Amino acid sequence: MILIEHKSDGPRDLSGLERDTVTLDWEERRKARQKVTTTSGVELALALPTGSILEDGEIIHRNGTSYVVVEAAKEDVLYLYPEHAEDYALIAYEIGNRHLPLSISGSWLATPFEPHLEDHFRRQGIRCERRQAPFEPIRKGHSHG
Repeated sequence: MILIEHKSDGPRDLSGLERDTVTLDWEERRKARQKVTTTSGVELALALPTGSILEDGEIIHRNGTSYVVVEAAKEDVLYLYPEHAEDYALIAYEIGNRHLPLSISGSWLATPFEPHLEDHFRRQGIRCERRQAPFEPIRKGHSHG
């Protein structure tokens, strides 16, 4: 098992090295300490500094023959398409009230899929869609401490 205590430093020439991947969902990309297995079967023990977040496409290990890249897993995601400012406010309130993560773009909001949440928003007249896609929530927020 390979111990990873820090992220790989800046980009270097990767030509001639074998590419391997570790596919992680959004929660796993936020765990600084865990064991993972790459696509080719290499076991890694992550012991990163507290608060480390692994990014899609980030290289976490490199040696003389190969390198390992983080790949964001496709997950069940609920995409919401608000049409009015009130819709944005309602969506943000409902998702925040449930303490769910939220991703924001100019034309949509997204959160991990939950059937009752989809039903709720449809009843409110908000267009929504369930998709398999990588999920990356916003990182700003507050704590209750």
